[in-house]
Amino acid sequence: MRVKVSSLILLAMLTLSIAGVLPKGRADVSDVEFYVAPADNFFQTGTTPVGTEFNITVMWKDNTPLTGVFAWQVTLNYNSTLLNCTGAWQPAADTGYIFYGMTSVKPIPKLETGSAQLMDSLYSGSATGSLKKLAIFRFQIMLAPAKGDFSCLLEIDNPDTFWSPNGGDWYDPIRTNGNYKYSSPYVPPPIAKIQVDPARITDPTLTPCHNFTVDITISNATDVYGFSFELSYNQTIIHATEVQLGSFIPALPSQQYLWIDNVLGNLGFSAGLMPPELPRSGEGILATVKFHVEAQGNSTLHLHDTQIFDNTNETLPSETRDGYFNNALVAQLYVDPPEIIDPTLLPPKTFYVNITVNNVENLYGYEFNMSYNKNVLTCLYIIVNDVLNETNYTPETQVSNAQGFGWVHVTYYSPAVPITTYTPLALATICFRVKSLGATPLHLHDTSLVDSFGNPIPHEVTDGFVMTVIHDVTVTSVTPLSAWAYAGWQVKMQIVVKNLGNVSETFYVDAHYNDSLITSIPVTSLAPSTEITLNCTWDTTGVAEGNYQISANATILPYEINVSNNVCVDGYVYIFTAKRDVGITNVSPEVPWAYQGWSVEINVTAANLGEVEEIFNVTAYVNDTALGTVNLDLAGGIAVNLTFVWNTGLFEYCHNYTISAQASIVPYEYNTTNNIYVDGYVKVRMVGDLDGDGKVDAKDVAPAALAFGSYGPNYLYPGSPPHPRWNPAVDINRDNKIDVKDIAAIARNFGKHC
Repeated sequence: MRVKVSSLILLAMLTLSIAGVLPKGRADVSDVEFYVAPADNFFQTGTTPVGTEFNITVMWKDNTPLTGVFAWQVTLNYNSTLLNCTGAWQPAADTGYIFYGMTSVKPIPKLETGSAQLMDSLYSGSATGSLKKLAIFRFQIMLAPAKGDFSCLLEIDNPDTFWSPNGGDWYDPIRTNGNYKYSSPYVPPPIAKIQVDPARITDPTLTPCHNFTVDITISNATDVYGFSFELSYNQTIIHATEVQLGSFIPALPSQQYLWIDNVLGNLGFSAGLMPPELPRSGEGILATVKFHVEAQGNSTLHLHDTQIFDNTNETLPSETRDGYFNNALVAQLYVDPPEIIDPTLLPPKTFYVNITVNNVENLYGYEFNMSYNKNVLTCLYIIVNDVLNETNYTPETQVSNAQGFGWVHVTYYSPAVPITTYTPLALATICFRVKSLGATPLHLHDTSLVDSFGNPIPHEVTDGFVMTVIHDVTVTSVTPLSAWAYAGWQVKMQIVVKNLGNVSETFYVDAHYNDSLITSIPVTSLAPSTEITLNCTWDTTGVAEGNYQISANATILPYEINVSNNVCVDGYVYIFTAKRDVGITNVSPEVPWAYQGWSVEINVTAANLGEVEEIFNVTAYVNDTALGTVNLDLAGGIAVNLTFVWNTGLFEYCHNYTISAQASIVPYEYNTTNNIYVDGYVKVRMVGDLDGDGKVDAKDVAPAALAFGSYGPNYLYPGSPPHPRWNPAVDINRDNKIDVKDIAAIARNFGKHC
């Protein structure tokens, strides 16, 4: 009884307090927002085990705190398979609590499977605040994904989440849910590096008829069981003569495959371990390639179609680096390193590049101008190096960050020894500071190399490139949802694209069949490391019959680091123009009803409704029982009539039986809805049940007696009419006359009923 009295007192206090609080008026109750903080509660199995608990807080936000809040309620729904709410409370001791320091009800939480509810109410007055805490919920992680991720909403956007300024007027706040995700990410092995070693061979002594070798090396490898690569080269300059397996994968036990084509300038080599050998990791030589020099010139040693795989034949990540051969002395002036792509180069970090010379003889002076994007980089200074310790030179330098260039002019003077080198030497070093994120060429222009006689030295110039943002989008898959269609059909496709870079990207994705454009789909502000699925439809109207290759490509971004993955080819969709279609156009039983034991003919019309010859089966059915199957070979537009015989003696009387026929589906059929035809039903009667009422009685015997001695049509002669008392329902044995055999068959069942 005390509990009831206390409850009544509390109810009375609440009623009085609510009655005593009147709305003071507020600018806009829609300014109130309830939201989950943190909004994203993302965890990974590698760092957070099952059973870990975490808290979320439901916050109050009010941009016009004029009236304040008197009472609130939060109902939070979640996926109980993934999470368990182990507790909920009002943070009353926290100065950030909405009712901190005030007397409030603070009821215990309501915790149910998949839902938790918490509320609080003042006894009088109201609380204000632009940003306050309402409720804290504690969750325990219950289930981990084997791979991928599990996710659910921490959902407060429901009608049971609301608030009141006075206890009499109730309002829905702006409700913003939270997110939960528990991921078991795939951690790929480190990217192995496969390269030509040495990367550069510049040797004018390697004249025709000489030989040289290069190694194809691997480093940073993890669990490699086999490899394959192709190496292309300038066949007018060098020929491949031999490839030997390196030490990374031993010669035994292994399997190897080699081909060399010196007409096209390409070779291929593969090797793999055999059980019970264990995979190899680390670094080593995959193969050694021997070349024969045919002429003077240069050749790139281009590694391509390179693949390494583990003992399950899964491809492992790898990257390649080409080699270079040159036996014709051509001076080179270039930026080293030629490319700096580093997302960690954030303002105001600094970095250096060298202006390098190679393959030069009798160098006695040089000049160059380097331009760069002044909005991305600032040139701090230029150092002219003492090449080969030579100091007898006059340097001149100029830097203009307002215009974005650096200029160097160096002249050697006696007793300086002219510079001759067949290996790279850094003439000058330039220090840059990153001013802002972006990309810029380091453009070498107005260059000059002169010898000790003042004559110009011919040379090649190669620019550099710096990028502090990564631009890279890829099409990972393009999937038509059907492998074939008829011209005029809509073929739906799904295209998956991903931003592999570190900035949001806007671009277009073009879908093609062969070389024809299907559609161009805009992708706007795709966030880094984000993958989306695009849907498109190919209208095949007017497309000629044939097999069409389906592909999609993302437009190339400015300064995109990898354009090879912008295109994805899925396979083929075959388009038909000549229709293939068979069907059943009619089913007609001989009679609408039959006595048990009668043989009833089922007439079926089957047709080739298409335009090409078809071979197919036609089967007639009584309910689900097949009466028989006929194999047909019909030209387009041809129909045939078939007759199936139904022995009703195998079926119970007093039942209705559905009659149907079905044509088997032919490959690439245009319309399969007409392959089945259902006529209706035939009732099987008990022998003697003339009127079909389910029993044999006087109503059946009397008409039978009346028809005794009569005969049916064509009995006397072809075309003769039936007897005036002819009743076909009495002709039990179907001999076209009514005699004692029929009357006896009826009499045997007299008195029987269904």
